[in-house]
Amino acid sequence: MPTKSLIPLCLLPLLIACQQPVSVQGEYTQLTTATAQKPLRLKLEDGRLSGFTGCNNAMGNYSLDRGELVVSQLASTMMACSPEIMQREQQFSRLLQQRPRISVDGKILTLSKDDTVYQFSLQPDLSNASTRLIYVAPERKACTGVGKMQCLQVRDSASDDWQLHYDEIEGFTPEPGIEYRLRIKELPVVNPPADAPAKRW
Repeated sequence: MPTKSLIPLCLLPLLIACQQPVSVQGEYTQLTTATAQKPLRLKLEDGRLSGFTGCNNAMGNYSLDRGELVVSQLASTMMACSPEIMQREQQFSRLLQQRPRISVDGKILTLSKDDTVYQFSLQPDLSNASTRLIYVAPERKACTGVGKMQCLQVRDSASDDWQLHYDEIEGFTPEPGIEYRLRIKELPVVNPPADAPAKRW
């Protein structure tokens, strides 16, 4: 009967939708490592892969096949670093060429092969961010935001008074006693919690 043939046809769009892969595109930075070495970085966009592999910058093509990352034509710059750093780079480069499992959970991307696991955090899209120049004071100051904390002191020009900044500056770790002048990216925060800043740096 006609109704019997209609049921599979009606379900077909739903089945196709369920099979759509989760997007892995974006720029990722390795989550905190046990070493003091620079975090690895990975960019996946429109079938092109690039990133920082510990010492050099790598680039190549990629595709997804049944939950695996398939990398081809992988190349890199030819800088030399310490043996420890080079060993780390070779291990990661080797993993990329071994069809590692790839998964995305929220903003966390995981690459794994056997007992080896790398996790990366999706970085914010800065295409709509505004650029700003600020000064950062050589010392923090006690303040109260979400709780008691030590705030950075910032200002836009050398003649302005210092203002408290109730957050950190991503990717920046100031050393006490040094005044900095930084070029930062400023992003609005949608629905910030109470006592939290409305912008991210």
